[in-house]
Amino acid sequence: MGYTFLVMIHTIFFDLDNTLYSRHSGIWEAIGNRISLFMTDVLSINEDDVMPLRRQFRENYGTTLMGLQSLFDVDEMEYLAYVHDVDLHAMLNDDGKLKELIKNIPQRKFIFTNSDSAHATRVLSLFNIQQYFERIIDVIAMKPYVKPHPQSYEIALGMSGIQSPDGCMFIDDMIENVKGASLAGFYSVFVGDAHPEFPTIKDIYELPSLLEKTIQENN
Repeated sequence: MGYTFLVMIHTIFFDLDNTLYSRHSGIWEAIGNRISLFMTDVLSINEDDVMPLRRQFRENYGTTLMGLQSLFDVDEMEYLAYVHDVDLHAMLNDDGKLKELIKNIPQRKFIFTNSDSAHATRVLSLFNIQQYFERIIDVIAMKPYVKPHPQSYEIALGMSGIQSPDGCMFIDDMIENVKGASLAGFYSVFVGDAHPEFPTIKDIYELPSLLEKTIQENN
């Protein structure tokens, strides 16, 4: 492996979408469709220009919202409410397994997301796990930054009352966010297919095994 870690994990920062639940749920695609609709229906952007612009915005600004705000007078709360107006219950099933997993992880836990707290709260409430997270660090709390901007990780640490990223784990399904967290000093974990640079879990249910591995490496 191309990574080592020598500090016991005491705090975990979880991404939300496609991390706490399966990336195959369809939620991210539904939100993406709402983003495209906002651009065409609210901002009157030509449909052919939507996807190229979205790619450009993500590369240059981190999120579509920040890119749009560089060109238009976009109210962020209106945008966030619009794009997250999706039927979570149609795509997510609470079988109790995620609650069992999260409540048995002893480390401090925070949600660290480029979505807004309203959307995050709906997801956590659906799985009945909101009580296990100390705080939701969302796109509003981070402004004017978002993951993977270096300042976003500093803000997350500050909001958590932590002086150093030593002993902090960061988990995300977006590799650029994982790289950003790693550069900021977090023990960074990628959710997805195996990656040569970072510890990888295929889904959140492999997290206990990874945590156990870090304990064994420290003994």
